[in-house]
Amino acid sequence: MKVSFDTSVLVAALVKELPDHRWALNCIKRHIENGSECCCSIRSLAECYSALTSLPLPQKILPSEAAQIIEVNLMKRLRILTISPSAYLRAIRNVADLGFKSGMVYDALHIACAEAGGCERIYTFNLKHFQRLNPKGVEILPP
Repeated sequence: MKVSFDTSVLVAALVKELPDHRWALNCIKRHIENGSECCCSIRSLAECYSALTSLPLPQKILPSEAAQIIEVNLMKRLRILTISPSAYLRAIRNVADLGFKSGMVYDALHIACAEAGGCERIYTFNLKHFQRLNPKGVEILPP
């Protein structure tokens, strides 16, 4: 099975102080142990960096630490999914055609990467956002 993890799941798995840490980490571990091909969109790397360096934690994550966390825990363990510029534009057009604005475009890009990468599932804590985009052939699930 090939699965993709949204930024919301990746950040929760990486930061033990977050309330959904256990759920996210267990989901990722379960798929790794079962031999699933675990993926994330290239966009998730930047989103993780942004989240890690801005979380209101008692001990702030420094920019250099966030970069290392991403390299060691994501880049070396997950397949990073990308799409072509034309697929990127199709994702933007899909959001526009559905009448959505703002951050919904980022979720559409995650879906486009998962679809292009042949993923069967996307795990996210933002179920409603992803489901509203009507993904084709990709199941949207919570961790």
